[in-house]
Amino acid sequence: MAISADNELSSLFLWPLRTLFVGRIGRLSSLSPGAHAVLVGLDGDMDLIVGDHQFCARSFLVPAGLRFTGDAHGGRIACCFLDPLGRDFLFHQPLMKHCEEGVYFHSRRQAEQVAALESVYSQGGDATQAYQLLLDLLFPSISEKFNDFKVDERIVKIIEVIRTDPSENISNDELGAVVGLSGARLQRLFKEATGIPIRRYRLWHRLFVTSSMMAMGSTLTDAALAAGFSDSSHLNHVFKDMLGMKPSSVLRQTRQMKIFMGSDS
Repeated sequence: MAISADNELSSLFLWPLRTLFVGRIGRLSSLSPGAHAVLVGLDGDMDLIVGDHQFCARSFLVPAGLRFTGDAHGGRIACCFLDPLGRDFLFHQPLMKHCEEGVYFHSRRQAEQVAALESVYSQGGDATQAYQLLLDLLFPSISEKFNDFKVDERIVKIIEVIRTDPSENISNDELGAVVGLSGARLQRLFKEATGIPIRRYRLWHRLFVTSSMMAMGSTLTDAALAAGFSDSSHLNHVFKDMLGMKPSSVLRQTRQMKIFMGSDS
């Protein structure tokens, strides 16, 4: 993913459970994100390729772990990574008109989403303001109930443990012991709830920690080590695999990107 080289600013919003990039990008190279994602073209349709299948739409819902490539044809795009437990995914699923090869596209609330994201892009406000603009359009309100959504408190606990110290490589057996499960059983339940294995979620959260520390002025090397990456090569590999770009691409364009941090409330 290449950030615009012109004078337009891109924005990256970091909330504890969700992340949003809004800006002009080039072609999305092959990536497999560690969270469910909503993609919306602010300037028109995008192409999304999954395996041998190509789709053209203005809005997409992509499940966690699904590998895809895409092209916004130089237009501005909003890429929002959703909550790990799937509540946001259930919110968006019935809004999408079509589903093929595991990809959902053409949201029924597409026009409203584009308008709200345009406001986020043009106002360049803080993360709290952006979150409120997107509530009930990209993020469901806390009061909204879903018949099919049941929180497994054991998975919530494991996510809390990983988030408390992402640099620790705690084994599945050790994590399972925390909630009274075998490592293998926990792995199955975790993937059912989040769509990805435990190790992949840990790496995904480490990218969030790295980005957050860079937003607070830390160097890439210090942020990566603090987040638990063994070295720059490890970070580069995970960054490219999950986000479709190298961290150096972000560093080169820091003057074209603003980073905001806020809470999920």
